[in-house]
Amino acid sequence: MSTLSRIPLYIALLFSCFALSARAEVASGNDFALNYTESRTPIQKKSMVDGAQGHPHYFRYLKIIEMQEVDRDGITGVQITAVEPSSEMHVKFTVTKPNSLSLLRETPESKVGDAIAVLGNLASVDAGTNSILLNSPIVREKDRLSPKVGKELLDEINPRAVVYSYTEGPRPVMVEARDQDILKYRKEILAKGGPKAWCEFLEKEIAKRRQQRGEAGATGGTGH
Repeated sequence: MSTLSRIPLYIALLFSCFALSARAEVASGNDFALNYTESRTPIQKKSMVDGAQGHPHYFRYLKIIEMQEVDRDGITGVQITAVEPSSEMHVKFTVTKPNSLSLLRETPESKVGDAIAVLGNLASVDAGTNSILLNSPIVREKDRLSPKVGKELLDEINPRAVVYSYTEGPRPVMVEARDQDILKYRKEILAKGGPKAWCEFLEKEIAKRRQQRGEAGATGGTGH
């Protein structure tokens, strides 16, 4: 089994409530790809796909092998095919969200041969082309092509990486790596006040910290 399959990816999903399914945590796309390729029977593969369809997955180390500008019904984007390294499956998606497009175009501009990290809803698997298809993709990082030795988390690359997402309250709330110490209050607040109280606590605490850092912006989920 590949070393990559044993690397924990404790990453929470950054998403808008309209773009991605309302789930508290994101699954590892790398693990899904590897486990799918190692499944021995069509029945096992189908079962895996049925359980993953429509749910958000996070992929690291995706090496871009094809990318091209597209314009469909007036919506511009970048169509990408990338390779997931542990399984060698192709991952296909079209990026249309403004922040994700901006990230791809930041200097140095992403190109064929580069790696990116992507969040997206798993739409389907095309066995004929050995491809995973994603909907509502969000480009999270310009990534490295392979994991380093040992445990690796997204916040090692970016302290503003989202490490926790709470979507069971009135509004989705995202916690960045630099603020993750507030998660120690989770059990206590949920036990006393439930999802609404936890959501409100997160919003107030994150807003306070952003104000102290001189930052602007709301605490709720935003499209990326």
